[in-house]
Amino acid sequence: MSKSIAYKDFVDYRAKLNLALSDLSKDKKSAASNRLRAVKKHIEEIEADRMELNCESIGRLNHLQKLATEVDGVLHPPK
Repeated sequence: MSKSIAYKDFVDYRAKLNLALSDLSKDKKSAASNRLRAVKKHIEEIEADRMELNCESIGRLNHLQKLATEVDGVLHPPK
């Protein structure tokens, strides 16, 4: 049986990542870092079950990972 990411959870995680980007634009790195860390914890837990996710949930996970990478890139730019 396949697992899924509930749409409500996906929207909540996406909103937190978007708020982190907003925090970064206001130079609130600590707040952005806290939001990113909270979401990354959930993303890692979901990633562990990737093989059991249905197709729609894999798309949601990929989108969240892309946003988290974007936030992380702004928060910790390459030197």
